[in-house]
Amino acid sequence: MLKATAALEVEDIHKRFASVEVLKGITFSAHDGDVISIIGASGSGKSTLLRCINLLESPDRGRIRVGSEEIALKPKRGYGLVAADQRQISRIRARVGFVFQSFNLWSHLTILENIIEAPVHVRGMARTEAIENAEALLQKVGIADKRDHYPSQLSGGQQQRAAIARALAMEPQVMLFDEPTSALDPELVGEVLQVMRRLAEEGRTMLVVTHEMRFAREASTRVVFIHEGRILEEGPPEQIFQAPTTERCRQFLANHL
Repeated sequence: MLKATAALEVEDIHKRFASVEVLKGITFSAHDGDVISIIGASGSGKSTLLRCINLLESPDRGRIRVGSEEIALKPKRGYGLVAADQRQISRIRARVGFVFQSFNLWSHLTILENIIEAPVHVRGMARTEAIENAEALLQKVGIADKRDHYPSQLSGGQQQRAAIARALAMEPQVMLFDEPTSALDPELVGEVLQVMRRLAEEGRTMLVVTHEMRFAREASTRVVFIHEGRILEEGPPEQIFQAPTTERCRQFLANHL
């Protein structure tokens, strides 16, 4: 049975697309304050795992628990699982922040409007309170002066920091980051990683799919190495980076450090 003490638990998650099995039985947990960096080669299933956790993709098999609440899944016609209760999924997504590779900001809304949209319309927060919170978050991520700008007027790094502020506005229990720097020009990567480091230092519970090995090494409490849909190694950063136990992980790190 899954324990109820973790902030997030996934058990035996499988996912296939047509004939390709992308996830082959992923099990792990994240406790409050954990920063778990998920590393591995492109195509290993890292992003699919994150998308399964908040049901952007439905797993074919397995169980997911956020805090004390297990996500209700039921068999769908043909093969796999589907959400049994859409209201629950909306509730879970409000507790699990997701930061995408490509920002996914609403282009027709200002940065401030992007951030207050969900707190006002999903959580029912008063607009004045939502604006106050949004302004504090924009200050936190270093773009307070961009509140009235539109996404197209911001650099990629500024857009990603706005996306992080938008996710934080829902006061999530867990934050999921799907390669948050992969769409950025190299000179803009540092400003996003700096914000993420500060969140880690605050004790935020974070799952980060990343190719930024320095961040994984220095900011993580745990590193998970995924290869061909399976967890091949898992442990504290010093163990994974200094003494990997599998040849495949050693090869990956040799090519990425």
